Amino acid sequence: MTFLVPVALTLLVSAQIPLATQVELPTGEVVELAADFVVYESDILTARGHCELRSGPNVLRADEVTYSEATQVATATGNVMFVSGMMAAIADDVRVDLRSNEANVKGGLFMQKKGVTPEALQAAKTPDELRKLGETPVLMSGTRIRRTGETSFSVDGLAFTPCQCGPGEPSWRVEAKEANVKMGERAILTWPVVYVQSVPVFALPWLYLPLAERRTGLLIPRPSNSGLNGFALDAPVFVTLGESYDLTFTPGFYTGGGDIDGPFRNPDGTPIREPRTVGVKGPRLLTEFRYVPSDHTRGRATLGFLYDLRPRLDPTTFDFLRVVNRSDPENPVYTSAIVDEKRGLRGEASWQHTQDLGDGWHDRVDAYFVSDGFYTRDLTADLLVQNYSYLRSTAVVYQRRDDRYLGLDVSLRQDLRYPFRFFQDNTIPAEASKSGVAFNPHGPTTFQRLPGLTLNLPERSLFGGRVTGGMEVEYSRLAPLRGSYADDGFDALFSPSGRWRPPGTPLEANPLTLPFDALEGNGRFDPTEREGRDRVSLFSRMSTSYGLGTWARLTPSLGLRQAVSVGEYSGHTAQRGYPLADLVLDSQLARTFTDGDTLYRHTLAPSVSLRYVPGGWGRVLTALNSSGTGTVPLVYDELDAAVPLQSDGRVRGFLHAVVAVDQTLRVRKGPTTREPLRLRIGQGFDLSRIAPVAGRDTVQGSVLRDTFARLSASAGVVTAGALVRMDPTTRDITQLSADFTIDNGKGNALYARYDDLLAVKQLSIDRGLDPLAQGPDFVRRGVDMLVGDAPRPLPSHPDQVAPSPTERAQALTAGTRIKLGFGLGLRYEALVQPLYKDVISQESQPLAQQTFGVSYGPACDCWRIEGVVILRRNQSPEFAGINLTVAGFGSFGSGG
Repeated sequence: MTFLVPVALTLLVSAQIPLATQVELPTGEVVELAADFVVYESDILTARGHCELRSGPNVLRADEVTYSEATQVATATGNVMFVSGMMAAIADDVRVDLRSNEANVKGGLFMQKKGVTPEALQAAKTPDELRKLGETPVLMSGTRIRRTGETSFSVDGLAFTPCQCGPGEPSWRVEAKEANVKMGERAILTWPVVYVQSVPVFALPWLYLPLAERRTGLLIPRPSNSGLNGFALDAPVFVTLGESYDLTFTPGFYTGGGDIDGPFRNPDGTPIREPRTVGVKGPRLLTEFRYVPSDHTRGRATLGFLYDLRPRLDPTTFDFLRVVNRSDPENPVYTSAIVDEKRGLRGEASWQHTQDLGDGWHDRVDAYFVSDGFYTRDLTADLLVQNYSYLRSTAVVYQRRDDRYLGLDVSLRQDLRYPFRFFQDNTIPAEASKSGVAFNPHGPTTFQRLPGLTLNLPERSLFGGRVTGGMEVEYSRLAPLRGSYADDGFDALFSPSGRWRPPGTPLEANPLTLPFDALEGNGRFDPTEREGRDRVSLFSRMSTSYGLGTWARLTPSLGLRQAVSVGEYSGHTAQRGYPLADLVLDSQLARTFTDGDTLYRHTLAPSVSLRYVPGGWGRVLTALNSSGTGTVPLVYDELDAAVPLQSDGRVRGFLHAVVAVDQTLRVRKGPTTREPLRLRIGQGFDLSRIAPVAGRDTVQGSVLRDTFARLSASAGVVTAGALVRMDPTTRDITQLSADFTIDNGKGNALYARYDDLLAVKQLSIDRGLDPLAQGPDFVRRGVDMLVGDAPRPLPSHPDQVAPSPTERAQALTAGTRIKLGFGLGLRYEALVQPLYKDVISQESQPLAQQTFGVSYGPACDCWRIEGVVILRRNQSPEFAGINLTVAGFGSFGSGG
């Protein structure tokens, strides 16, 4: 926005001497004047008819231009047009008093242009033509202008609109009583008011506006409101540090979501009001640093701190630290009294960085850290974000060339399932402990990849080009960030309450009656626990291809995977290896149709894939199972689970097959090709007929695995996709996914996505069932398997009838956007969980969250204001905030 009053500026400079056809100003600048009629009499110069004044890159056109030496007043009237670079202006008339350096403008409109050349702007002959050229990101006007310096002006009646809807009467604007403007730097507005269709909607006593792309200044404040955190206000401040660096400081404050009915009651039976266990309250400061020092390097870093005034949570109960009543020493109970300890300082940090180091070397960082497990869900009301279980950070430096890939990477995870603090102790004070003794509970232990080193040699021609081969070698270390083992106890599963489920425990057992895990958090490495592990793995593969006449192709391949692992604490070593043999037979039938200049091509591609692993040698690292009567293989990552394992860690061989048919329809019109239809139908087979079940290694299974079909289609404004997998033996739908979108590109859309997955219950996993024993093939199979193991019922115990080990996980997200003809917009989105039932009443409550938005904006959408309301399950509707979006200028607000 390096502009202001260009018409007045030119007249203030160029009209200080009588105009002639060509004159030289005191500054040495040459001014040319052309008109149909020019006359100079009685010290007054008058030019009429198609007046054109040129001064370097500046062009002024008007119906009439006059200048009086006596009064030192210059005027331009009638269809006044001015162009200077990418700035343009039009006015009915302009009057400039050179003695006071003041200009009065009538009907003036100043436009910042883009998408057009300066030469095209200078060639415009009429105001209408000038208005229509290019795009107009900014409109501005002023009634009286006075120059106070070489590039400084005082402007009365300033009005501007950063808008690309055209240079006519804008549908919104900012007006100020007066403004102090320094061209190319900044504008200081006194009592600015935001108008929408001539209705004032927002006012400030003072506002600093940068008039360049990178100027330090206060950005538009962002108010928001939610039931989670109450009213909040952020006031960002932008600080430029040159052309390649900048900072944004955003101080803010959250008032908190207010008190709710707690679990305890008064003597009269009414619930006791208390703060929410979720949400935040207090001041916050977020700092964002951005840098682009070169075309090869860019990045963004954030650091945020929040001083939370809410009471601290007990990480083992997810409730407040409540005072314990010990009147009955045999049965101490929590009371409604809350320990007066604030959550205190909480924070977040992130860093995203990419860099081209040259010679094929690159680096990339995507790092995210929070101070505690509930930080994200306390700041964000959206249910999907609240349910994130882990926060993952990665960093890699690599060299990619045609003949190799070499990379060094690290990967860190933070467990967000529990409110444990990561950088502060989690001590439970004595008054909030049932034992009466303060203690620091053991938090979850996540295994980090620190580091990983990968060398990949892509497949290339061998033995004269008939055979291709490739190889990958990887070293990886998986271990806790602190310590060398997980310390997770008997069952190698973390429990915030410190309890565990022994084998044979009924699924219906009350968790509070389960025994405490004496090994969890004891500070010792026990035989049932995982330890840090270092592994070197190698995978090599060779393949070739033979044509079977003109109707088919046969592609055999051989591979070998070998791994050597070392336990960091125990020093135990293990090695495992196995060969793989693949055979693929495929063909393709195609027909082509034409319709005018449109070409249609339909292809039918059947294929048969076989994969054989005869067995292997060695075994992976193992641990003692929870019953102490056997071992279980330790699976750290996807390569450990690449093939089925027996309970002692040895490889179980298999023979898998997949028969599939692919159909595609491609349409080519001119240079454009699209694929409106693709369908894949297939059947999986496990010809080895062996599947492990609950620790048993040899159980006969069905030959048939999942039958699947995948469809993607598009036609005009509609795109859709679907995937279904069914186990033909049990006739269970193991996976059903579907999505569609109808979008006309004009702001109207309808969309939905549905997912249905057969999954293992958590309690079944606690009893020892493999989490991958159920579900579709893509969940059950390892990276070196073509199909997954067959789903199996959980073996029953002699003293009980085993309930179903599985449950269906379903979710539906659906929404619509509608833009009505008179500027009104509607938005609705619902998150549906069809099988959800209330924990207490067992009533069906499928609607998890609904979002309603009502917006208004002009047809050009140069701005839009939206109010958002969110309705969550078992909660009252809440006003989530107001969003104001301005095209090419940004947005502020919060909600939905």
